[in-house]
Formats: sequence, structure tokens, C-alpha cells
Amino acid sequence: MRFPHLFRPGKIGSLEIRNRIIGSPMERNYCTAEGRVTQRYIDYLEARARGGVGMLYTEATYVDPRGKGRGLQMGLYDDDLIPQFRKLVRAVQKHGARIGPELNFGGRVVSPEVSGLESWAPSVVPYAGFAPHAMSRDEIEYVIKRFCDAARRAVEAGCDFVGIHGAHGYLLSQFLSPFCNKRDDEYGGDLERRMRFPLEVVTAIRATIGTAVPIVYRVSGDEHQPAGGITLADVTVFAPRLQEAGVNLIDVSAGMYETAWWITQPMEMPQGVLSQSAGPVRAAVDIPVSVSGRLSDPSVAEYVLESGLSDFVTMGRALHADPEFPNKARAGRLDEICTCIACNQGCSDTHARGLPIVCLVNTTTGHEREYAIRPAQSVKRVVVVGGGPAGMEAARILGLRGCDVTLFEREEQPGGQMLLNRNLPGREDMAGHLAWLVTATERAGVKMKLGIEANAELVIAEQPDAIIVATGSMPGLPAIPGIMDSPVVSPYEIIRRPIGGIKRALVIGGGIRGVGVARVLAAKGAEVVLTDPGRELALDIASRSRVLQIQALQALPNVRIHLATTVEALGENYAVLWSSGERTRIDGVDLVVPTQSLLPVTDVADALYERADVPPIYLLGDVRQQRSALEAVQEAAALAHRL
Repeated sequence: MRFPHLFRPGKIGSLEIRNRIIGSPMERNYCTAEGRVTQRYIDYLEARARGGVGMLYTEATYVDPRGKGRGLQMGLYDDDLIPQFRKLVRAVQKHGARIGPELNFGGRVVSPEVSGLESWAPSVVPYAGFAPHAMSRDEIEYVIKRFCDAARRAVEAGCDFVGIHGAHGYLLSQFLSPFCNKRDDEYGGDLERRMRFPLEVVTAIRATIGTAVPIVYRVSGDEHQPAGGITLADVTVFAPRLQEAGVNLIDVSAGMYETAWWITQPMEMPQGVLSQSAGPVRAAVDIPVSVSGRLSDPSVAEYVLESGLSDFVTMGRALHADPEFPNKARAGRLDEICTCIACNQGCSDTHARGLPIVCLVNTTTGHEREYAIRPAQSVKRVVVVGGGPAGMEAARILGLRGCDVTLFEREEQPGGQMLLNRNLPGREDMAGHLAWLVTATERAGVKMKLGIEANAELVIAEQPDAIIVATGSMPGLPAIPGIMDSPVVSPYEIIRRPIGGIKRALVIGGGIRGVGVARVLAAKGAEVVLTDPGRELALDIASRSRVLQIQALQALPNVRIHLATTVEALGENYAVLWSSGERTRIDGVDLVVPTQSLLPVTDVADALYERADVPPIYLLGDVRQQRSALEAVQEAAALAHRL
């Protein structure tokens, strides 16, 4: 077997697990407003159980409406929720996987706009403009009872284990964290007193559910809070106390809301980034430990286990991107794994907007029932023009549905704009998805004609029943006086082949293209002036990536950032900037790179629309309207399943 440690059976307490993979408690926004499980949720988790995972959390499950952090979050605060929850449990268990909730109370990070109630916390430490109420002793006892009641419901529903959320800046970790806990009574102060509340919760739950059902406790191994949060040293003291209180497995994560990029690590962070924090915790206890943190490569997961850092690995987005990840890895079908690229666009950022989560690399995720592959009925022969992610995704799905699909791509290598990411610092994994997508498209039987620029005649000659045009967009020139006299260059040219010998470059636009171009040019030794009329950078990428991209840019001594700034004029070697009512001239500019304007490439579509002998034409992606890669592939999947 390729990964013997990953697929070795394990035990948590007396509970036997078929392998060492734990599905993490990702919140999904698939429940009703009252926290009730839906069929969509059942379909989602059942697909992961069928895919071979050893054990699955549901998600952060609120034990009381006052602790509810999201409008469509799962709840287990009332007995009326048990029957539907039991359906979910049985759907997972029938495929041999274990399942349990992650019981949670949000605390200070709960918005009253969501819960409709005042938020409770150990101390009055505001978050997002709301100051929580500092809990009394009676309120502490009330919340402990609510945890116990929810644990009882989980056991009544047939759960294999009960998880407790003590990580990520929610209530239990707020009591443990000196950043959030400013109390001077028996529940605050030194570490011993800060541990008291979470330990009381564990002890009470153990007394409620008995000794047969394992308890799993999730903890942030380090909150990475510069102002003083939970540290790994704290956790190595806390972990043995959790074991004494009745915990059977400690699941190590990281971060809090103020350092959210440590909770859901973006592509700018390496694979297995949290694994080293699990080792000291494992050394401090005699119970199993698991660890999360960008474990989407089975080889990395195997190393974490083989090296003795952890006993289990907790995977969220890896299973979100490919529910069959365990089965494929076990069988050695590694090229078939649809690997998570940690873009966070379809999962964490979509979740933060209160929407049901989806996935950029796997459009079936979250649509397991309606996007099940069914034979096409009305359309049999399809031509796709454009081999970017949207074009290939539509072609792949139609191929799987039995259509005869031909795809034209003018470049020798498909991928469109996504391919450019391989040359942008920190964004390389974005382009990494293309290897899977190209192979999967070919495996679906699509005839890919690369290096051929399609025209109306070529398309019509294929005699299609439907035509999909996904020709994307190309950089345009902003309407700046003098731009044609300036040393202007396409951002795509800079990304593909960075120019050396540039002394001073002006990059116009602070989106991720502008930030990436600025970093590329700075690495070549250029002095870079980056301008944007807005007040924030990189708003077009996921929030966690954005933090790290901006930090990396600001750390470069040869980059000057001018926000709330417009470019008013350009010349052969100068630029005139405007900000706050003042104009500034910059001389010695020998390169200008406008990155904001993208124009749709409509040549093929326009020619086809002129003809009377064409079948239905469908536009996808930027050729229709500028959009994100996530929006483009989701649009492509919806069309391909509808035709």
C-alpha cells in the first residue's frame, strides 16, 4: 500500500476507525434558519463517507441560540432537532464512517444581528463593533448545561463520538485565551483559572454521556495573536488536563477570528503548516492527537503520521474538493484526485457571506444530488471555444453526460488566465488545478484541439447541436491622457516573461494582478509605484490570501503604494498622480503596466451571431461579463448540467 500509515485502522477510546483521516467540521450553510439538517447536508456528508473517510465531524453546532454565529448553521439545542440529525448520522454510518457533532457556543464573535440576542463572553472584549456581556457564574452554569443537553441529543441520535469546539476564538477558547479573558475571579487570571471553564464543560459532558462514547476536543495550538493569546506552551499544559477530564482525542488547529488566516490557511501558506504544533501536544498526553492545516496531499499526510507528529490527520477542504480522496489515495489513483488549491473562494469566503458553500475545483460539491451525472437528452454534439477553466469544465461535464464534445483553444497549453498564476508569488497552486482539469476533460472523452484559433467556419464545420463560447478577456487600456505615448506593456506579458533592467515601473491597479505584477517587478530589482483609486488592495481574492499578499507586498523596500490615487496623465517617461486634491509628477518611469481593465474577447461570438445557420450559442465566463474563476466555473457547470 502506498500510504500505510494513512490507511492503518485507529482507535479513539474504544471506537475503531477504519483509517487515520478525520473530516473536519467545516461550516457549510446547508441547514435551515432553525439549525435543522437538510437533504443537501445529508447528500454532502454521505458522499464523503462513501468516499472512504474514517471519521467525520458535522460542523460547529450551536448548543444554544445565543451562541449561533451563522444564519444557516447547524444546531442541536432542542430535542425537536434529533430526528433529522439522526437521518444524517445513519446516512454516514451505513458507509462505514464514524460521525459526531462539534458542539459550540460562539461567544464574543457572535453578532446580535445573526442570533437576535446579546452575545456572551468571559469579558467585555469587543469584536466587529459589538461589545459582549461578561458572563456571570449563573450564566456559566447555564451554558455548561446547554453543552451537556446537546451532547445527550447527539448520543440519542446515534453519534459515534461527541466533539467540543475549543478552538478558533469561540467561547471555550475565549476563556482559555488571555486576549479575551480579563476576569479576576476563579475563571480568569492565570492559566490554571483560565482552564477552569472548558474543563468544567468536558467533565460535565463526560458525566452526562458516560464512558462509552469518545469525546474529541478541538484546540488552537497557537492563536498567533501578537497582543497575547493562547500559545503552544499553554496548550501543552492544558492537554493533559483535558485527558484527565475525559477527552479521548485532541484535535490541533490554530488561530482565532483576528488571525483567521491561521484557521483556514490560504494557498500562500505551505502544506502541513500546522503539523509541527501537534508534536509537543502529542508528547504531553497518552491519548491520540490529530492535526489539520492544508493537508490536501496524501504524501504530506503520510509524512505527518509516519514522523510521529500526530496519530490522525484532520482534512476539511481536501474532502470538500474531492469526497473520493481517501478511496483514490488508497488505490494509488493520485492523478485522479481533485486537489484543493486553498483558494478559499467557494468555501470560507462564500460561507462568510452567509451563502451555502461550493468549490472552485469541484463544481459538484454542494450539489451532489442535482449534479449527479445523467445522460444528455436534447444535445448530443457540442463545440466549446476557449480552453480556460470555464470552457474545460463545461466540456468535461458534457463529455461525462455522453455528448460528443470538441474544444478549440488557440494556445498550445490550455488554462486561460488561471495559467498565469503559476508565475505570481504565492498563487502558484491556483494554476496547479489545471493539471487535473485537463486530464479529467480528456478522460471524459473531449477532443481537445490545441493551438487552433477557432472561427465561425471551423465551429460550424463540426455540425454542433450547441456552441459554448468561453473565449475570456484580454487586458485593455484605461482612458488616461498620454497613455499611447508611454512605455505601456500588458500585465500578461510581464507575468509570462518579467522584464529585467527596469529602473522605475508604474503599476496601475491594486487588485491581485497589480499586486502580483508589482511583486514580480520588484523581485527583478525595479522600483515600483503601485496606484489604485480605492482604499484597499487585492479585494478580488479571498480575504485570508489578501492579508498575506498585502503583508508580502508591504515588506518590499522597493515598492511604494499609493491608495486613493488616480493616474491623471502619462508621457514617455513620466506620470502625473492625483490624491487628496494634490497632483504629483513622477519622472523616470520606464514601464507602465495597467492591470484593471479587462475587455471581453468576442470575435468568434460576433461572427457566429451574424450567421443564420447556427445552433444555440451560450457565452461563459469573462466573454459574457468579467467575473471570478469561481463564478465562471459555477456558471459553466450549471449550463452543462442543464443542456
